Amino acid sequence: MALIPTIPGLDVREPTSAAEVLSARRLHARCYIDEGYVKTDHLVNGLIEDPWVPFSSYVIAVDTEDDKIVGTARIIKPSVRGFPAFEFFPMLESAKRIFHNLDPNRCSEISALATPRNGLQNMAISAAIYGHVWRESVENHRAYMLAVLDERLFRILRRWFQFPFEQIGEARDYMGARTMPTAMYIPRTVEVLTAQNPDALRFFSGDISFAELDEVALDIRGVVPEHAPPVIDLSIKRAE
Repeated sequence: MALIPTIPGLDVREPTSAAEVLSARRLHARCYIDEGYVKTDHLVNGLIEDPWVPFSSYVIAVDTEDDKIVGTARIIKPSVRGFPAFEFFPMLESAKRIFHNLDPNRCSEISALATPRNGLQNMAISAAIYGHVWRESVENHRAYMLAVLDERLFRILRRWFQFPFEQIGEARDYMGARTMPTAMYIPRTVEVLTAQNPDALRFFSGDISFAELDEVALDIRGVVPEHAPPVIDLSIKRAE
């Protein structure tokens, strides 16, 4: 994995006012329109509306030089409403065995990742936002970070960030791209990054020490099983 790029003066935090939340949601809508994920006539007062807004906490990336929001995402918290990852896609049987009986408080879902920046700045802002969400997951002893990802972002998260997201449902066309529901098991992520890229783990974890990460991972493994994706037998040839 290449070094994760950074932007001097980038502050990633939760909004401190309703106005900042509104700005974050407008940025999300604008970026998704530019990418062709949604159409202008689908917006309500310039915002993308969905049932999870009341159950979400937003994250913003602020360029402190000009006090401008340059990136955003949201964390969908556990609630009676559930998670988008479980609603829009048929679940794999292996995932049903784990998630159908799992305490929803052990999950959160990251969604609405958006930034108008391109190239390495896009990567740097996204990495900083994912670090914030990762720390929230660890601090709240979540077992799984959920995400609905298109195939491109899925590859980036696995190859660049080495986040071991696994597919938990069938892929389908969603918001203009081939998309799939995924889940990342927190203990597995600690183990993978500790062994393969401790610098990345240190970047994402911030002030959370490796010892604390190990304690959280051990606690989670004791009560929440890991989803094991089905193994594809490449030796079986497709029938002609």
